[in-house]
Amino acid sequence: MITIRRYGFPASMFYVVVFLYALFVERMWMIPLMWLLAIFLIFMGGNEYRIMRHVAANPLAIKWLRIQYAMTWLEALLLAASMTALVLDHSIGLLIGVFFALMRFTDSYRDRLLTKKLQAVEPDIPTYEQLIERMS
Repeated sequence: MITIRRYGFPASMFYVVVFLYALFVERMWMIPLMWLLAIFLIFMGGNEYRIMRHVAANPLAIKWLRIQYAMTWLEALLLAASMTALVLDHSIGLLIGVFFALMRFTDSYRDRLLTKKLQAVEPDIPTYEQLIERMS
């Protein structure tokens, strides 16, 4: 079985090298690179949702986890769309980039809010990071 831990560092170094090449030499490569990053973010968010869904027993907690997963989708799509639009048309890319920046600026607030809501519904539910530490 291929694990992310085993191939994560070489894959991320390869991604950084290709990203730097795309940034300085061939800007059109930025489009598939950002969409690849968006797909990876959606995949990791799906893994988080799938693991946390099995821990949560209350339907309201599962609803809050779905909202968190939807926000992950929105952030990933805004990232990819903003970079695509920046490469192709700067004005639209900047507008989409503003929405992405607002999402990133409010990320810590949304995380705290969702954690509070989950703790209010299920006080003994662990966080995703705690679950990953237990599984390691």
